[in-house]
Amino acid sequence: MTAPVQPAIARARPKIRNSLSSHIHLWLGLTAGAVLAMCGLTGSYLAFYPEIEQVAIAELRSSPGAQPSSYEAVYQKLTRVSSGGRGEWNIELPGKGGVITGRIPGKGGSRMVSLDPVSLDVVRDVTWGGTASTWIYELHYHLLMGRTGKTIMGVIGLACLVMLGVGATLWWRSGRGLQSRLTFQVKGTAQRKLYDAHRLLGIGGLLLLSLSVATAVAMNLPQQVRPILASIAPISRQPKPVSVPSPGQARISVDDALAIARATLPHADLRWVRIPAKPESPYAIRYWHEGDLSRRFPKSYIWLDQYSGQVLGIDDGSRDSTSDRILAWLYPLHSGQAFGTAGRSAVAMLGLVPAILFVTGLLRWRSKSARLKAYQRRT
Repeated sequence: MTAPVQPAIARARPKIRNSLSSHIHLWLGLTAGAVLAMCGLTGSYLAFYPEIEQVAIAELRSSPGAQPSSYEAVYQKLTRVSSGGRGEWNIELPGKGGVITGRIPGKGGSRMVSLDPVSLDVVRDVTWGGTASTWIYELHYHLLMGRTGKTIMGVIGLACLVMLGVGATLWWRSGRGLQSRLTFQVKGTAQRKLYDAHRLLGIGGLLLLSLSVATAVAMNLPQQVRPILASIAPISRQPKPVSVPSPGQARISVDDALAIARATLPHADLRWVRIPAKPESPYAIRYWHEGDLSRRFPKSYIWLDQYSGQVLGIDDGSRDSTSDRILAWLYPLHSGQAFGTAGRSAVAMLGLVPAILFVTGLLRWRSKSARLKAYQRRT
């Protein structure tokens, strides 16, 4: 009577291991997976939020295609918006014209003031976190919890990587042929369809989801990630040039600064200009050139002495070390901006996958739990 028992126990051992893996995948899916689903949906929105805002907010469509006659006048208008407004304004330069938005740091979050490019009237005056889009961004980035939330999101991201890895292992160790693993049973039961949908969507999106989560973890846990990268290859530091004040010498105008930048870099697309707020601060002009991974937020800068207009430094965003290149790729890869509109579209579509996985996984778990309870009642 004992002979048949041993093979049965031996056959049960893999099931015990699978059961442990299933439980890990299940509970991480119900916890970390829920946060991942939220991040996916908010990420889908954020992939195109500037375009969505332009469609939804009429004020942001003022004077489409128009350029201001003077960016110095734009800056002076921004400083008059409220008392204490003369500070380090960072002005976005819309390449195709239209509404101009300047940002200035504040205690409650950056203030964002948008001006009509022709009349220079204020068409929008908001604080970061006080609009739907910026609130969604803060939720996506750090759960509305500041630096603490940023760290929490990084840890949750690591848990999501474990969840994805365990799910892939369960798929691979299912004991079925590859063709069977990749088959969706159209004529199967509702439960079978749920299982197949969850399994196939999970394995189909595994690589891109893992990449998206990994880049998010690296951005949210810089104090942990950067030392690891630095041990592989040195990380370069961005230059910090300073202006040299001269008695009686005034700041050159914003228009002159932009003209010098264009003459120095004739093929560059100037994207942002940061106005110096301190006597030793330089003009910092952010520009895009062929090879930059993000057109809206490029990594390239040119710094000008605010008094003489002398070029103090140029950083074209290229780095020599492997670590520098990895860090430069993180945000453009995570947001899809590295591949233009196609990349952003892919990110928007990918953002739906975690929510579908969460819902199908939840439904399958509830169904299995209900069947188990029914079986226990019968026995």
